[in-house]
Amino acid sequence: LFSDGPFRLAAMLRRKVVFMAGVYRGGRDYDLRFIELADFTGLAAMNGPERDAAVRAALERYVATLESLCREAPYNWFNFFDFWADAEATPTDAAATT
Repeated sequence: LFSDGPFRLAAMLRRKVVFMAGVYRGGRDYDLRFIELADFTGLAAMNGPERDAAVRAALERYVATLESLCREAPYNWFNFFDFWADAEATPTDAAATT
């Protein structure tokens, strides 16, 4: 359950989307990661279905990137939203059950 809102906004504004994370390695060591997820700068000529497909592809790259980093460093992440809540529950419902 990931929102595509940030990607739709970037598509509307015809901007690039870059994922950034600092992966803690212990002590005072971090690996900074910058990964381009989407480049919507050329979207002016795209119609609705093409734009929707580009947004969907960007969202899928985001989820795959996040999944990869979580597998690489599973204890580096904090989750403030219950992604694994009942699919029928709204975010408010999910918060009320935790």
